[in-house]
Amino acid sequence: MFILPSRAWPRRIRLALIAVVCVAAVTILTLAPRLPLGPSYHIFADQRSLLGLPNALEVLSNIPFFLVGVWGLIWLTSRRGRTSFLDPRERIPYLLFFAGVMFTGMGSFWYHVAPSDGRLPWDLLPMTCSFVALVVATYMERVNVRTGYLAIVPMLLLGAATVMYWYVTAATGRGDYKYYLFLQFFSPVVLALLIGLFPPRYTGFGFLAIAFGFYVVAKIFESCDFAIYRHLGRTVGGHALKHVTAGVACYWILEMLRRRHPVLSEEAVGFPAPYFVQPNKSAATQVAVTRRSD
Repeated sequence: MFILPSRAWPRRIRLALIAVVCVAAVTILTLAPRLPLGPSYHIFADQRSLLGLPNALEVLSNIPFFLVGVWGLIWLTSRRGRTSFLDPRERIPYLLFFAGVMFTGMGSFWYHVAPSDGRLPWDLLPMTCSFVALVVATYMERVNVRTGYLAIVPMLLLGAATVMYWYVTAATGRGDYKYYLFLQFFSPVVLALLIGLFPPRYTGFGFLAIAFGFYVVAKIFESCDFAIYRHLGRTVGGHALKHVTAGVACYWILEMLRRRHPVLSEEAVGFPAPYFVQPNKSAATQVAVTRRSD
């Protein structure tokens, strides 16, 4: 098996590298100037109504978020979902992730009916939940379950604070959106560091890569809203395509969970070899079998 050279570095060095990158990024962010919402933030290319529903495609394109979120929650609460983790605590951030996806569908639906500052937090807050939950889930799986578990609530509060900070400052006429944007765009950086520096406890990285690819495409669609609407003959805007594509990205996170199986390694699992991977067994059963073989 190919091992990234960086994973052979001392564990303290790898953790220190992540800490330094995070501290440096937050320092730069704090010193950066205020970033208000643009005057056209709430204006989207496709404003057509359908059967009395304003901004119909912008609104209805959120349905994939809701469906994938509900599907993920149903699977995670099924017997197969409950037994698919080496540690039961690892399931919690994924429950939060798919709850966030479900509520993103609902919140974004509500926001796009009548886009405004007052409705925007209902769209942003669930998304911060999903971003934070995915980072915590990856940390728990690759670095330390207990530390990640203890960090869930503080990280969720920190994510919510980035949205509320914008909302409060916007109400005073000095809205600052930079902290929320930082959370959205720096989360993939932290994920990449965790994946590159620490070995996995599970297979399925390919599905995560697919999800990230769809997320990148979604952001491109979002930034080209008007151009896409114009070039597609005013049939659909880039923002609606962004909703659908981001929903597909979340679906691939679910596929990762449904198809992966444990990779039992000394650093990832925390007990010595030999290790046995049996894809047809639950994660908990494999841990028990491995421990009995020591």
